[in-house]
Amino acid sequence: MKPRLGLGKALWKKLCGVFPAGRDRALYRAVDRGLVWVGWAPEVMDGAGKILHISDTPTCMYGYLARLLRRINPSVIVHTGDLADDIKLEIYPGDAERYRIAARRLVNILEAPRRKVILALGNHDKRDLLPSLSSQCIICDNVMDITLFGEEFRISHYIGFILDKPARYNLFGHSPEPASFTDEKDRLFLNGIEKMRLIDPEARMIFLNYPSGTDNARLTRRKRMAR
Repeated sequence: MKPRLGLGKALWKKLCGVFPAGRDRALYRAVDRGLVWVGWAPEVMDGAGKILHISDTPTCMYGYLARLLRRINPSVIVHTGDLADDIKLEIYPGDAERYRIAARRLVNILEAPRRKVILALGNHDKRDLLPSLSSQCIICDNVMDITLFGEEFRISHYIGFILDKPARYNLFGHSPEPASFTDEKDRLFLNGIEKMRLIDPEARMIFLNYPSGTDNARLTRRKRMAR
């Protein structure tokens, strides 16, 4: 028995069958623009030589993230922690199996040939629950200094690990505060919770919105605690 496609994938497959390559391209492009406009698919961009920074990703956005990566294909992904942010392991350790399944799904989405993936583990992550990783995937437990495309990056889930010796680019997550800022030495401190960012050290930075519902999903367990 063939596995059933999700509603979004089934719709896309049907549309591709109606408007095959080489025929009715204008209509095909119009449909594609419509899917971007309603938020189902991101814009197509060239991610070669660029770094995608994401953080604190709830499982509800994994499908959108997979579509984004197919349409952008960045050379490097930096995830600054809480890989399944709606599964609060620090608060509910009994959710370990749910986390293990979610982490495997996310890693399968992130990894691709010739793509470097950096995972800075957060307070709701556990290294021993992660799946086997390719040699192109690097784990950061606390803080990491790395050179990417000729620029120095400092990476952590927590901004506190970054501030003692910041680099040109400093990537973090964990909390909406502090917001992203630039210091007096023109060093960038980028909070991955606010936006996804496609960073090109030789050109402008592109800001990408998280899909609708992401923030609410990040807060799911906090709301449960408040009841």
